[in-house]
Amino acid sequence: MMDNQMETVDPLVQRFRSLSHDSPDLSEIAPIYEAILPLLRDADLHVTPVFMTSEQAHAKMAKGLPLLYDLHLEFDYEAARELMLLLVRAVEQSGENNQKARQIRSALEEHRLDAGNLLAYTATGDRNAVNSRAHHLNLNADLVWTLAQNAFKPALRVWCRQLAHLAEGIPWQKGSCYVCGAAATLAELQGNNLVKHLRCSQCGADWRFPRLQCVHCGNEDHLTLKHLYTESHLKTMRVEVCDKCHGYLKVITSFAPASAEMLTVEDLATLHLNSIAKARGYEYGVVL
Repeated sequence: MMDNQMETVDPLVQRFRSLSHDSPDLSEIAPIYEAILPLLRDADLHVTPVFMTSEQAHAKMAKGLPLLYDLHLEFDYEAARELMLLLVRAVEQSGENNQKARQIRSALEEHRLDAGNLLAYTATGDRNAVNSRAHHLNLNADLVWTLAQNAFKPALRVWCRQLAHLAEGIPWQKGSCYVCGAAATLAELQGNNLVKHLRCSQCGADWRFPRLQCVHCGNEDHLTLKHLYTESHLKTMRVEVCDKCHGYLKVITSFAPASAEMLTVEDLATLHLNSIAKARGYEYGVVL
């Protein structure tokens, strides 16, 4: 008797597999992200709510400060450590960077690498401190930083959901996130009018940004603002580049805002755009 039951595939993984099929560049890293994306979405770090009034939010943003700046952020460090272990095991089992991942896993399991300290440094963007600890233990600093950033995402996304409504109606014309301060991952052209919104894949924040303005330097000269794209994706994705500061930003058409989890998938699906921009001498780095 044949088994007619079909495999139940997580929608997030299904979307990623679809993109991987169309993007050969993703084939090598696909097993990693198929494993970690659901982990990040379903993780609960038992964060302590952040309380802020509308007046406090207005005052911070008026100074150009993200809402989480200089706050005491509380979450379950043991839950975060367990998540980081799950993430590093997924990397190890994927075959990509497995030796580097194995060393990090051992350091975490033996408590030589303190996940709590790593995430505290990550919360303040102190990459130098993370790098210093990784180097002290002869671990790959880039992978340690990436794992710590991802392990902290579930907490950031909870705080973003708590605070986002406080920013309604407050202009924020910066290329860094108004909630957590991370650089915008990409831009979405939303709705029938294709209104430009910047998106942060760290916390999931969404904020409007002028259509014809460089996210890096604020340049509004249309003669020095250009688009790069491939013919096959002309209507759905492109790169905005600035000849004044030589920065770039990926832009996708997304009539409905992507979820925080799906932003990571969209970022991966547009990796070829990074290559196109960098091959022309453009770099990504928020200076505005």
